[in-house]
Amino acid sequence: MAVTENLIDEKFDVLVAGGGVTGIAAALAAARQGARTVLIEPRPFIGGNAATGLCIHTYFTRYGKQVVFGIAQEIVDRLTELGGAVGHVPMPQGYVYAVTPVDADLFRMETTAMLAEAGVVILYNTTLVGADSIGGEVQRVQVCSKNRLGYLNAKTFIDATGDADLALMAGAECREGWAGTGAMQPVSMMLRAVSVDTARACEALAEFTPAYATKKGCDKPIPIYFHGTFTRWNKILRDMGVYDHDDHQFWTNTVWPNQLNINASRMANVNGNDPVALSQATVELTKQLQKLGQFLKEHIPGFENASFIPNAFVGVRETRNIRGEYELNEEDIRAGRKFEDSVGQACFPVDIHHPDGKSQEHIDIGGDGAYDLPYRALIPRGFTNLLAAGRCVSATPYAHGATRNMAPCMTTGEAAGIAAALAAQGNTTCPQLPIELLQSRLRQAGVYLGDQVSAGAATVPSK
Repeated sequence: MAVTENLIDEKFDVLVAGGGVTGIAAALAAARQGARTVLIEPRPFIGGNAATGLCIHTYFTRYGKQVVFGIAQEIVDRLTELGGAVGHVPMPQGYVYAVTPVDADLFRMETTAMLAEAGVVILYNTTLVGADSIGGEVQRVQVCSKNRLGYLNAKTFIDATGDADLALMAGAECREGWAGTGAMQPVSMMLRAVSVDTARACEALAEFTPAYATKKGCDKPIPIYFHGTFTRWNKILRDMGVYDHDDHQFWTNTVWPNQLNINASRMANVNGNDPVALSQATVELTKQLQKLGQFLKEHIPGFENASFIPNAFVGVRETRNIRGEYELNEEDIRAGRKFEDSVGQACFPVDIHHPDGKSQEHIDIGGDGAYDLPYRALIPRGFTNLLAAGRCVSATPYAHGATRNMAPCMTTGEAAGIAAALAAQGNTTCPQLPIELLQSRLRQAGVYLGDQVSAGAATVPSK
């Protein structure tokens, strides 16, 4: 297939690469500022990890203060109205103050509707394959669609790929994996179980006090989040070939009384940038989850009549991060540092699944339990019209353990979307965009920057 023409004969104000939670927030934010926006996504659906059944973590500091608002909160509000969320539910015993489970399919459908309402052009099944840049200015991107290669043109560009693909293709400096080794956190795949008696499953599996919520249409509270280890079944799981180690951890969440999303798979030594490695991981993790489903059905009360659906794609925790004008680091996270160029706050603890695939650790945010996300961490060094958001923002491997989760990703996505729109409309560069203007627009959009009264905070009972 030869490149003969533009894929769409239009120059957009903002192009967003990647339709996960980051790209959704970025495209929505840009379009709501009046920018003509296009979102490209290689899969036939949007939603990323939120469309796999993972909780959106986390909106509240460990001290119980909500610091994540804006589009991230709006999505939860809309899903709650549809029955696809139960709001923010306190965790009586766990590593975060509150959890926010959502229905994966309703998340995908509702965010699709939101993008359509905002006028975003979504190009599904469209893969980014190249980017042309001159002197730190991205000119256009090359994409592969169903029937041809082509170009897309824009004034400003946002890398929401998670892997810094656009930044790398444009020539930006990136860090890949852990310094010295290139090691990356393991990959995983979510498992959905349907026709489950979640109350009995929770009673059999939970090792810590579960989180419960009352939902319209249910006659009693349902266990929407519980976790633990499979230690009691180590020998059975080894004999069945599910895991090659003992004491495997698991996490579950749901917004339904008869379904569970199960996070219990893990595969180490997979380079999330390598399509061959990811393809092999898809095969192996699907097998692992099929065996896990068999174990649950045969040995755990509540799963006797269950059916199991491994997710369609592998979840990647870590690949590349841009080298930005500022790099978030361990000291920033441990201190809960605040920045003058804040574009939002984040509060998820450092969550590192070690590359050996056998252990995990959570480290609390210091200070008041939240840290600022500086605008400079979204700007690739030396580039004028390119921003990064989400998992690939400028951060060390330690800080990445905190920034990579969905609530921070939506926060940086919304900030990048507004900044890109303002830069395109004002004919200025992203680094030269007045931070006061950007922060003013963020506040107007409901984003909490840490220096104003948090309006519209959801009411969450104390633990």
